Amino acid sequence: GRAADLRYVEEAARQIVHTATSNKIVVEKSTVPLKACESIKTILKTNKRPGVSYQVLSNPEFLAEGSAIHDLLAPDRVLIGGDESIEGSLAIKKLSWIYEHWVPKEKILTTNTWSSELSKLVRCT
Repeated sequence: GRAADLRYVEEAARQIVHTATSNKIVVEKSTVPLKACESIKTILKTNKRPGVSYQVLSNPEFLAEGSAIHDLLAPDRVLIGGDESIEGSLAIKKLSWIYEHWVPKEKILTTNTWSSELSKLVRCT
């Protein structure tokens, strides 16, 4: 019956707005509650500086206890979710490009933000 505590996520978004002087891609990596990206977007949009824009991506981690380092270095998949817009697609491509330095392209899955956030609730065996 209680809402998730997003105060640290929201504070990080406020710090980004405070320090950013150029366009940024903000990547939400951690296991956070659903709609965390929406909360981040709202803070960035509401407080943004003129001429600065943001794209917020969801990039959940699929790490297992005892094998987290291996999972980071050789993931069975990487999931990136973003806005279904031209800017969102470009941000997804930029983050994919970083992963492609060590992860085969066919293991990098892209989707919208909502689906990416929901994926943490599903356990595939």
